[in-house]
Amino acid sequence: MLRLVSGDRRVRWGGMAGTRTEDLVGRREQVARSNQRAGRVLTGIGIVLVSIAVLLLVVAAVLTTAAAALEESGRYDSADSLETAAVLMVTVPPAALLLFGMCALIPGEQLRRGGIGRNPTPPPTALPSASYVSQFRVLSTGWHLTWIVVGAVVSLTLIGVPMVSWFTGSWPANLSDDSSFAGFWTIYGSLGFGVVVATVVSLIKKLGYRRAIARGRTNVSPAPGRRFWRWVDYRWRFDLWSAGVGGVLIALSPTFIAIDVGPDSNGFVPAGDLVPTLAMLIGGMVLVVVGIIAALNFWRSGEKLGSGESVS
Repeated sequence: MLRLVSGDRRVRWGGMAGTRTEDLVGRREQVARSNQRAGRVLTGIGIVLVSIAVLLLVVAAVLTTAAAALEESGRYDSADSLETAAVLMVTVPPAALLLFGMCALIPGEQLRRGGIGRNPTPPPTALPSASYVSQFRVLSTGWHLTWIVVGAVVSLTLIGVPMVSWFTGSWPANLSDDSSFAGFWTIYGSLGFGVVVATVVSLIKKLGYRRAIARGRTNVSPAPGRRFWRWVDYRWRFDLWSAGVGGVLIALSPTFIAIDVGPDSNGFVPAGDLVPTLAMLIGGMVLVVVGIIAALNFWRSGEKLGSGESVS
């Protein structure tokens, strides 16, 4: 312990420094706990908003079916009221809820499983430097698979019902006004499917990274193309964006031939409808493959899983 003697006054600098260090550590721990509580709240809000959006789509389906039954019984005014309510439920509200839900889930998960702070060493890039970085605990493989299954069930249900309806003429194609209902279900389902595909590629990314590290490919030593893969996989997450957009295109591709199939069609698909269907399907598959390739090269970026940076 260092002491400064000035007459009869003695200041114990070592003790003061130690006290200040302990206070700083205590404040940081308090902030971390506060951030975790805020993260749990935001994550809960996000889950609730997404769940309400899905619930609105289900309620709209029930109202649409009920409206059809009222029309058959001649109660047209009541049927129109239900159809209007169903259209309102299936258009803007789910989109708004999903948007705000994601705005809550993304920072909520980052705060719940880690933290966000200023970047002490922004990378020397031509684009704006990363002023903030985040470090958070990587999701376990079990939870990763759980969310994939949940997302797949929801998205494939939203996509599958209209698809089966178009091919078989069953519900909701047997309703008097089903086009907007089936169309919106397909749109929301395709967005959900894109998220599922991106989540699957994220799992591939994690497993590929761990396998590379287990083989002795450290994430600290420079790897071939490190600057390029850091820009693609770490800064912009193009691997996940590519896979997600590819999943959306794959899910939407059959919509072009919807009017050419089913019990009332002649079984002939015009080239004008088949070409965009194949283009979207093949293009989506290519984007997913590109995303997987990029994800498997994340280890070359020299960064750790569970971290990210802003470009502000």
